[in-house]
Amino acid sequence: MASSVTILFLLLSIISMGGALASSKPSGSSDPLIGEVCSTQSHLVCTNYDDVQATSIAADQVATAASMRDASIQTINDLQEDFFLESSLVEGRKIAIHNNLNDPAPSRPFVPSSAVSSLPELTTYNALDIMSYFGVARDSSMATAIVTAAYLCGGAALPGEAKSCAASTKALAAFVASELGNNVSIYATKGAPTTYSTSTSHVKAPVTILKVAKGSVEEGRKIVVCHHLAFPSALYYCHAVTGTKVIQATLKTEGRLRAAYIKAMAVCHLNTELWLSRHPAFKALNIARGDEACHFLVENDLVFTRALQTSG
Repeated sequence: MASSVTILFLLLSIISMGGALASSKPSGSSDPLIGEVCSTQSHLVCTNYDDVQATSIAADQVATAASMRDASIQTINDLQEDFFLESSLVEGRKIAIHNNLNDPAPSRPFVPSSAVSSLPELTTYNALDIMSYFGVARDSSMATAIVTAAYLCGGAALPGEAKSCAASTKALAAFVASELGNNVSIYATKGAPTTYSTSTSHVKAPVTILKVAKGSVEEGRKIVVCHHLAFPSALYYCHAVTGTKVIQATLKTEGRLRAAYIKAMAVCHLNTELWLSRHPAFKALNIARGDEACHFLVENDLVFTRALQTSG
């Protein structure tokens, strides 16, 4: 008999790979994001959040809503920063990263499972309905974020990829399971200090590379990366990509009275031949289309791989 799709997480906290340093957060400290996504009690379904209260706003033309989005964002790639070449990730070297890898989009709970079915489909056409659903004013920055997210989620997948926008843990789990199977491991950047305001993603500061674990997670195979989007509730743009290498680097912040240690996750794309010619990595790294390119992930992003097989 068929049963609902569940994902068995072998590791509920982020795995230290290849001798990478442990997170600077005290042991036993909770992480709300991982706690929501990796709930063993509900198999990735988060509950106990307040119901979303919808209020109405004035109706408008769909074209007007479409014009409200951030026009600088054409694909999910335009939200990525901190590109680097794998060869530059050398222990002891200083590099510069944005905002200590803090996510400029505030972390929010998922829409409760009981309310997901009433959430309008995430397309630009429904942008005004989504604003009404959450009671968001048209002249607010959140309105721009909603239309931008709806544009990204409603568009086609990038070449060579499969994608899904998940507004609930159940949807996120279903997509991951459909691409990787039910037995997976989860990784995320941890320990990003809040030195800089998360209202901007343009503050760049140096960090020192202390430890690097390269290519230790099923190099070249399919992974799922879920990027956290700005939205009134938790929303992830998840895409399945192949030909990748997952990297963890321990970074030490500079210019602080007490150093902070960031366990930073990154993904290296071994072949960028299918990427658009306008991809920001090509300009940032001065590389040709097809060359390998890597980028760090901000703290709220998630990486899923097939769980490593154990002998016995």
